Amino acid sequence: MRTYKLAYYFTQFGYEAYVISSSFIHNKNIDLLDSNEQYAIKEYDGVKFVHVKSLHYKSNGLKRILSISQFSRRLLKLRHELPKPNVIIHTSNIPFDYWIYTCARKLDAKYLIEVVDLWPESFVAFGLIGKKNPLLSLMYKVEKLLYARADKLIFSMEGGRDYIIEKKWDKGNGGPIDLSKVYYLNNGVDAFDFEQNKRQYKLEDAILEDTKLKKVVYLGSIRKANNLKWLIDAASYLKRDKSVVFLIYGDGDERPVLESYAKDLDNVLFKEKWIEPQYVPYVLCSSYINIINYMPNAIERYGGSQNKLFQALASGRPVCSNIGMGYSIINKYKVGIDKRFADAREYAQAIKSLLSLPQEEYDAMCERARDAAKEFDLKNLAKFYSEHFIKDI
Repeated sequence: MRTYKLAYYFTQFGYEAYVISSSFIHNKNIDLLDSNEQYAIKEYDGVKFVHVKSLHYKSNGLKRILSISQFSRRLLKLRHELPKPNVIIHTSNIPFDYWIYTCARKLDAKYLIEVVDLWPESFVAFGLIGKKNPLLSLMYKVEKLLYARADKLIFSMEGGRDYIIEKKWDKGNGGPIDLSKVYYLNNGVDAFDFEQNKRQYKLEDAILEDTKLKKVVYLGSIRKANNLKWLIDAASYLKRDKSVVFLIYGDGDERPVLESYAKDLDNVLFKEKWIEPQYVPYVLCSSYINIINYMPNAIERYGGSQNKLFQALASGRPVCSNIGMGYSIINKYKVGIDKRFADAREYAQAIKSLLSLPQEEYDAMCERARDAAKEFDLKNLAKFYSEHFIKDI
């Protein structure tokens, strides 16, 4: 969504912008191209897309990596058949899409890297690859090379510069990367769309409509990395409070296990496995507190860029997070609690402290959340992007 909205606003600012994407939609099992098509140029609501045929996959495994690699290699081969760009903005999946850099250089286009997911560092943090694996060294070399050769390097997490310095890849440590070309620009949320959808798209749900209940809402994937068992354990400490209910929206391979685990807890309800994006604002705005929940990991010190966080801010509700993230937006703007809790009991106490806020303090926190969301409005971020990253190159 962020890429689409940036392209939309770039078009409004007078640029000819294209979103170049795989024809296969992640998590949807939908291919936008016929089997005999290699690519197609289409337009949706004023935004031009180039869809490139790519391998289908069902999970975040090897097939997804092969699909990413295939997409970037095919784009390189198709480069002369597509409109010639002045600037290529590469939302990176390093090292598997290296050929997008090659494509930019062969087309003599300026090359901007966006780092939204810190690959391959996150593979190590989540135990997907060992620190001594020889492939990891190669991945880091590709990452370092692309960062050095990019015209601009844009991290969606505020600690991106820290990451480069820790790796000793910056010129101050004898490396090749000039920190003056390293920027921070987070994912953000489209405030106008959020408000429109909140008013227009409402789920018929008696629990969401019950104003006497204080809803603690988690909306997202339900996998090992999301660590929802901790949230359920925290909910168990609050089960005697009949005015509070925990609502869990989403799906993943951990959902059946956790549904069984929570079956005796009346205050934990597993809701829809999937809701269309336009209904998300209504759900989040029906909450009393919104939850950001993950397995603690080593890369959180650099900050985060979760779309769900910015949607939570736009909902104007306090946020409770178990991450304890570096450069925490939640703590910076005083819109909730973001802490790595010692155990589920401490997590429950944090949630209870937000539930028990005096009404005046609660309302002030809600207002701060809405104000924070405005600072990360995608229209404003697109304008900053245009003026600082594109206009001068």
